[in-house]
Amino acid sequence: MEEYQILIIEDDPNQLKILTGQLIEYNLGFKLLIANNGRTGIEIAMKNRPDIILMDWEMPVLNGLEATTLLKSIEETKSIPIIMVTGTHGDTDRLKEALDAGAVDFVNKPYNAMELIARIRTQLRQVEVFRKLMEQQRIISEQEKNLLAKDLDHQQKQLALQTVNMAHNSELHQSVINDLQSVLPLVNHQVRTIINSIELKLNDKSNEHIWREFEYCFENVYQGFYKKLNDKIPDLSVREKRLCSFLKMEMSTKEIAAITFQTPNAIDVAKHRIRKKSGIETDEDFTVLLMSL
Repeated sequence: MEEYQILIIEDDPNQLKILTGQLIEYNLGFKLLIANNGRTGIEIAMKNRPDIILMDWEMPVLNGLEATTLLKSIEETKSIPIIMVTGTHGDTDRLKEALDAGAVDFVNKPYNAMELIARIRTQLRQVEVFRKLMEQQRIISEQEKNLLAKDLDHQQKQLALQTVNMAHNSELHQSVINDLQSVLPLVNHQVRTIINSIELKLNDKSNEHIWREFEYCFENVYQGFYKKLNDKIPDLSVREKRLCSFLKMEMSTKEIAAITFQTPNAIDVAKHRIRKKSGIETDEDFTVLLMSL
Protein backbone atom coordinates (compact mmCIF):
# COMPACT_ATOMS: atom_id res chain seq x y z
CA MET A 1 0.00 0.00 0.00
CA GLU A 2 1.34 3.42 -0.94
CA GLU A 3 1.96 6.14 1.62
CA TYR A 4 -1.11 8.02 2.82
CA GLN A 5 -1.52 11.18 4.83
CA ILE A 6 -3.74 11.05 7.90
CA LEU A 7 -4.79 14.27 9.59
CA ILE A 8 -5.55 13.87 13.30
CA ILE A 9 -7.62 16.70 14.78
CA GLU A 10 -7.51 16.22 18.56
CA ASP A 11 -7.17 18.74 21.38
CA ASP A 12 -6.39 16.28 24.22
CA PRO A 13 -2.59 15.65 24.37
CA ASN A 14 -3.06 12.29 26.12
CA GLN A 15 -5.58 11.04 23.57
CA LEU A 16 -3.35 12.33 20.77
CA LYS A 17 -0.38 10.44 22.20
CA ILE A 18 -2.40 7.22 22.41
CA LEU A 19 -3.77 7.56 18.89
CA THR A 20 -0.46 8.41 17.22
CA GLY A 21 1.27 5.71 19.22
CA GLN A 22 -1.13 3.06 17.97
CA LEU A 23 -0.68 4.14 14.37
CA ILE A 24 3.11 4.15 14.71
CA GLU A 25 3.08 0.80 16.54
CA TYR A 26 1.42 -0.93 13.61
CA ASN A 27 4.09 0.55 11.34
CA LEU A 28 1.66 1.32 8.52
CA GLY A 29 3.86 3.98 6.97
CA PHE A 30 1.29 6.74 7.36
CA LYS A 31 2.37 10.35 7.28
CA LEU A 32 0.67 11.97 10.27
CA LEU A 33 -0.54 15.58 10.35
CA ILE A 34 -1.65 17.06 13.67
CA ALA A 35 -4.11 19.83 14.61
CA ASN A 36 -5.38 20.68 18.10
CA ASN A 37 -8.66 22.36 17.10
CA GLY A 38 -11.18 22.35 14.28
CA ARG A 39 -10.14 25.65 12.69
CA THR A 40 -6.46 24.70 12.51
CA GLY A 41 -7.51 21.30 11.18
CA ILE A 42 -9.41 22.92 8.31
CA GLU A 43 -6.39 25.07 7.41
CA ILE A 44 -4.08 22.03 7.38
CA ALA A 45 -6.59 19.99 5.36
CA MET A 46 -6.89 22.72 2.71
CA LYS A 47 -3.12 23.05 2.44
CA ASN A 48 -2.12 19.36 2.48
CA ARG A 49 -5.20 17.51 1.17
CA PRO A 50 -4.83 14.50 3.50
CA ASP A 51 -6.25 11.13 2.43
CA ILE A 52 -8.29 10.69 5.61
CA ILE A 53 -9.16 12.74 8.71
CA LEU A 54 -9.64 11.48 12.27
CA MET A 55 -11.87 14.11 13.87
CA ASP A 56 -12.43 14.53 17.61
CA TRP A 57 -15.91 15.70 18.53
CA GLU A 58 -15.35 17.92 21.59
CA MET A 59 -12.77 20.64 20.80
CA PRO A 60 -12.28 24.37 21.32
CA VAL A 61 -12.69 27.03 18.60
CA LEU A 62 -14.61 24.66 16.30
CA ASN A 63 -15.91 21.31 17.48
CA GLY A 64 -15.76 18.21 15.32
CA LEU A 65 -19.29 18.53 13.99
CA GLU A 66 -18.77 22.17 12.94
CA ALA A 67 -15.40 21.42 11.38
CA THR A 68 -16.82 18.45 9.45
CA THR A 69 -19.67 20.56 8.11
CA LEU A 70 -17.23 23.24 6.91
CA LEU A 71 -14.82 20.73 5.36
CA LYS A 72 -17.66 19.20 3.35
CA SER A 73 -18.66 22.63 2.05
CA ILE A 74 -15.17 23.42 0.69
CA GLU A 75 -14.37 22.21 -2.82
CA GLU A 76 -10.76 21.26 -1.99
CA THR A 77 -11.69 19.11 1.03
CA LYS A 78 -15.24 17.87 0.48
CA SER A 79 -14.14 14.44 -0.83
CA ILE A 80 -11.79 13.64 2.10
CA PRO A 81 -13.30 10.86 4.26
CA ILE A 82 -13.73 11.84 7.90
CA ILE A 83 -13.89 9.36 10.80
CA MET A 84 -15.49 10.98 13.83
CA VAL A 85 -13.87 10.12 17.16
CA THR A 86 -16.24 10.38 20.11
CA GLY A 87 -16.54 9.46 23.76
CA THR A 88 -20.30 9.14 23.38
CA HIS A 89 -21.57 5.60 23.68
CA GLY A 90 -25.00 4.66 22.45
CA ASP A 91 -26.13 8.22 21.65
CA THR A 92 -27.50 7.38 18.23
CA ASP A 93 -28.88 10.88 17.66
CA ARG A 94 -25.43 12.46 17.98
CA LEU A 95 -23.85 9.79 15.83
CA LYS A 96 -26.52 10.28 13.16
CA GLU A 97 -25.86 14.03 13.35
CA ALA A 98 -22.17 13.42 12.61
CA LEU A 99 -22.93 11.12 9.69
CA ASP A 100 -25.45 13.60 8.29
CA ALA A 101 -22.78 16.31 8.49
CA GLY A 102 -20.53 14.24 6.23
CA ALA A 103 -18.55 11.86 8.44
CA VAL A 104 -18.21 8.40 6.90
CA ASP A 105 -17.63 6.46 10.14
CA PHE A 106 -17.05 6.88 13.87
CA VAL A 107 -14.85 5.36 16.55
CA ASN A 108 -15.53 5.39 20.29
CA LYS A 109 -13.02 6.26 22.98
CA PRO A 110 -11.07 4.53 24.43
CA TYR A 111 -9.71 3.25 21.16
CA ASN A 112 -9.58 -0.38 20.25
CA ALA A 113 -6.40 -0.43 18.18
CA MET A 114 -7.45 -3.30 15.90
CA GLU A 115 -10.87 -1.76 15.25
CA LEU A 116 -9.35 1.67 14.59
CA ILE A 117 -6.81 0.32 12.08
CA ALA A 118 -9.49 -1.77 10.37
CA ARG A 119 -11.75 1.26 9.95
CA ILE A 120 -8.89 3.37 8.61
CA ARG A 121 -7.90 0.68 6.13
CA THR A 122 -11.50 0.34 4.97
CA GLN A 123 -11.63 4.04 4.16
CA LEU A 124 -8.23 4.00 2.49
CA ARG A 125 -9.37 1.19 0.21
CA GLN A 126 -12.20 3.49 -0.82
CA VAL A 127 -9.60 6.20 -1.43
CA GLU A 128 -7.63 3.82 -3.66
CA VAL A 129 -10.76 2.99 -5.66
CA PHE A 130 -11.58 6.69 -5.98
CA ARG A 131 -8.04 7.47 -7.16
CA LYS A 132 -8.21 4.74 -9.81
CA LEU A 133 -11.56 6.02 -11.02
CA MET A 134 -10.22 9.57 -11.21
CA GLU A 135 -7.15 8.36 -13.13
CA GLN A 136 -9.35 6.44 -15.55
CA GLN A 137 -11.49 9.54 -16.05
CA ARG A 138 -8.35 11.60 -16.63
CA ILE A 139 -7.11 9.13 -19.26
CA ILE A 140 -10.50 9.06 -20.97
CA SER A 141 -10.65 12.86 -20.89
CA GLU A 142 -7.17 13.12 -22.42
CA GLN A 143 -8.11 10.63 -25.13
CA GLU A 144 -11.27 12.60 -25.91
CA LYS A 145 -9.26 15.83 -26.05
CA ASN A 146 -6.76 14.22 -28.42
CA LEU A 147 -9.54 12.95 -30.65
CA LEU A 148 -11.20 16.37 -30.67
CA ALA A 149 -7.87 18.01 -31.45
CA LYS A 150 -7.27 15.60 -34.33
CA ASP A 151 -10.77 16.17 -35.63
CA LEU A 152 -10.36 19.94 -35.38
CA ASP A 153 -7.02 19.71 -37.15
CA HIS A 154 -8.65 17.67 -39.92
CA GLN A 155 -11.49 20.19 -40.24
CA GLN A 156 -9.02 23.08 -40.36
CA LYS A 157 -7.11 21.33 -43.13
CA GLN A 158 -10.36 20.75 -45.00
CA LEU A 159 -11.24 24.41 -44.61
CA ALA A 160 -7.83 25.46 -45.87
CA LEU A 161 -8.22 23.07 -48.82
CA GLN A 162 -11.62 24.51 -49.66
CA THR A 163 -10.20 28.02 -49.49
CA VAL A 164 -7.39 27.04 -51.86
CA ASN A 165 -9.91 25.38 -54.19
CA MET A 166 -11.95 28.55 -54.21
CA ALA A 167 -8.88 30.58 -55.06
CA HIS A 168 -7.92 28.20 -57.89
CA ASN A 169 -11.50 28.18 -59.12
CA SER A 170 -11.55 31.97 -59.09
CA GLU A 171 -8.29 32.11 -61.02
CA LEU A 172 -9.65 29.68 -63.60
CA HIS A 173 -12.87 31.64 -63.98
CA GLN A 174 -10.95 34.88 -64.31
CA SER A 175 -8.74 33.33 -66.96
CA VAL A 176 -11.78 32.14 -68.90
CA ILE A 177 -13.41 35.55 -68.55
CA ASN A 178 -10.26 37.27 -69.79
CA ASP A 179 -10.16 34.97 -72.80
CA LEU A 180 -13.79 35.64 -73.56
CA GLN A 181 -13.30 39.39 -73.25
CA SER A 182 -10.31 39.21 -75.58
CA VAL A 183 -12.48 37.93 -78.39
CA LEU A 184 -15.29 40.44 -77.91
CA PRO A 185 -13.91 42.89 -80.54
CA LEU A 186 -13.84 40.06 -83.08
CA VAL A 187 -17.45 38.93 -82.86
CA ASN A 188 -20.85 40.36 -83.75
CA HIS A 189 -23.45 41.73 -81.34
CA GLN A 190 -25.31 38.44 -80.95
CA VAL A 191 -22.16 36.54 -79.93
CA ARG A 192 -21.19 39.37 -77.57
CA THR A 193 -24.52 38.96 -75.83
CA ILE A 194 -23.86 35.25 -75.40
CA ILE A 195 -20.35 35.90 -74.06
CA ASN A 196 -21.66 38.45 -71.58
CA SER A 197 -24.25 35.94 -70.37
CA ILE A 198 -21.54 33.30 -69.90
CA GLU A 199 -19.44 35.79 -67.96
CA LEU A 200 -22.32 36.55 -65.59
CA LYS A 201 -22.89 32.86 -64.97
CA LEU A 202 -19.23 32.29 -64.23
CA ASN A 203 -19.19 35.12 -61.73
CA ASP A 204 -22.42 34.27 -59.94
CA LYS A 205 -23.36 30.60 -60.14
CA SER A 206 -20.79 28.14 -61.37
CA ASN A 207 -18.84 27.99 -58.08
CA GLU A 208 -21.89 27.75 -55.81
CA HIS A 209 -21.13 24.13 -54.88
CA ILE A 210 -17.65 25.19 -53.73
CA TRP A 211 -19.24 27.87 -51.54
CA ARG A 212 -21.48 25.27 -49.91
CA GLU A 213 -18.54 22.99 -49.20
CA PHE A 214 -16.52 25.91 -47.85
CA GLU A 215 -19.33 26.97 -45.49
CA TYR A 216 -19.78 23.38 -44.29
CA CYS A 217 -16.07 23.11 -43.43
CA PHE A 218 -16.03 26.59 -41.95
CA GLU A 219 -18.94 25.80 -39.63
CA ASN A 220 -17.23 22.61 -38.46
CA VAL A 221 -14.16 24.60 -37.43
CA TYR A 222 -15.94 27.70 -36.10
CA GLN A 223 -19.06 26.05 -34.72
CA GLY A 224 -22.01 28.34 -34.23
CA PHE A 225 -20.31 31.30 -35.91
CA TYR A 226 -23.08 32.08 -38.37
CA LYS A 227 -25.79 31.83 -35.69
CA LYS A 228 -23.88 34.10 -33.32
CA LEU A 229 -23.16 36.48 -36.20
CA ASN A 230 -26.84 36.61 -37.07
CA ASP A 231 -27.70 37.30 -33.41
CA LYS A 232 -25.28 40.24 -33.38
CA ILE A 233 -26.01 41.60 -36.88
CA PRO A 234 -29.33 40.13 -38.06
CA ASP A 235 -29.74 41.85 -41.45
CA LEU A 236 -26.63 40.66 -43.30
CA SER A 237 -26.81 39.38 -46.85
CA VAL A 238 -25.32 36.05 -47.91
CA ARG A 239 -22.32 37.83 -49.45
CA GLU A 240 -21.77 39.88 -46.28
CA LYS A 241 -21.86 36.73 -44.13
CA ARG A 242 -19.28 35.14 -46.40
CA LEU A 243 -17.10 38.22 -46.10
CA CYS A 244 -17.35 37.97 -42.30
CA SER A 245 -16.23 34.34 -42.46
CA PHE A 246 -13.12 35.36 -44.43
CA LEU A 247 -12.42 38.12 -41.92
CA LYS A 248 -12.82 35.58 -39.11
CA MET A 249 -10.09 33.55 -40.84
CA GLU A 250 -7.93 36.70 -40.81
CA MET A 251 -7.65 36.82 -44.59
CA SER A 252 -6.39 40.05 -46.13
CA THR A 253 -8.47 42.34 -48.33
CA LYS A 254 -6.36 41.32 -51.34
CA GLU A 255 -6.90 37.61 -50.65
CA ILE A 256 -10.66 38.08 -50.25
CA ALA A 257 -10.85 40.13 -53.44
CA ALA A 258 -9.08 37.39 -55.40
CA ILE A 259 -11.54 34.73 -54.25
CA THR A 260 -14.71 36.79 -54.67
CA PHE A 261 -14.03 38.45 -58.06
CA GLN A 262 -14.16 41.90 -56.46
CA THR A 263 -11.70 44.75 -56.26
CA PRO A 264 -9.94 45.48 -52.95
CA ASN A 265 -11.81 48.78 -52.83
CA ALA A 266 -15.14 46.94 -53.12
CA ILE A 267 -14.15 44.68 -50.22
CA ASP A 268 -13.26 47.70 -48.07
CA VAL A 269 -16.61 49.31 -48.87
CA ALA A 270 -18.42 46.08 -47.95
CA LYS A 271 -16.49 45.83 -44.68
CA HIS A 272 -17.45 49.43 -43.86
CA ARG A 273 -21.11 48.69 -44.61
CA ILE A 274 -21.12 45.63 -42.32
CA ARG A 275 -19.43 47.57 -39.53
CA LYS A 276 -22.07 50.27 -39.78
CA LYS A 277 -24.81 47.64 -39.53
CA SER A 278 -23.15 46.31 -36.39
CA GLY A 279 -23.13 49.75 -34.80
CA ILE A 280 -19.40 49.49 -34.08
CA GLU A 281 -17.28 52.59 -34.60
CA THR A 282 -13.82 51.27 -35.46
CA ASP A 283 -12.34 48.49 -37.60
CA GLU A 284 -10.34 47.29 -34.61
CA ASP A 285 -13.46 46.85 -32.45
CA PHE A 286 -15.25 45.11 -35.32
CA THR A 287 -12.36 42.68 -35.66
CA VAL A 288 -12.53 41.99 -31.92
CA LEU A 289 -16.25 41.23 -32.32
CA LEU A 290 -15.67 38.72 -35.12
CA MET A 291 -12.84 37.01 -33.24
CA SER A 292 -15.13 36.60 -30.20
CA LEU A 293 -17.86 34.79 -32.15
